[in-house]
Amino acid sequence: MNISELYRNLNPTSIRTDGVEGVRPSQNPENKKLDIGKTSNVSEFEKVLQQETRSFHLSQHAETRIRSREIPWDPHIERRIAKGFDQAESKGSREALILADDLAVIANVKSRTVVTAMDRSQMKEKIFTNIDSAVLV
Repeated sequence: MNISELYRNLNPTSIRTDGVEGVRPSQNPENKKLDIGKTSNVSEFEKVLQQETRSFHLSQHAETRIRSREIPWDPHIERRIAKGFDQAESKGSREALILADDLAVIANVKSRTVVTAMDRSQMKEKIFTNIDSAVLV
């Protein structure tokens, strides 16, 4: 499902009293919430919006690892990871290890996708294979 399909489900475009076109809540007499694919407290719309505004993508595996390992993930970390992608790309990297404090991500640079993520406690073996570069951000 893409953003335009989700947007259509929200009953957009109505004329406000001030004469400006805008979006208003759906006319739902029972005041029921619209189900647009809620999963783990994040709607499908929010997921798509996050992906569209982020300069890289998270694989399903990476999303699962971040949640299951309770890795702190915030806009500051995202900016640092994006910077790591940019630096790796400028050097011609294909698969990179991006290290930010206690967080390590394996990234496919060409597709700008985080393949997996781990924090210091998961880096037991201290060995990373199938990478051609490491970036410290």
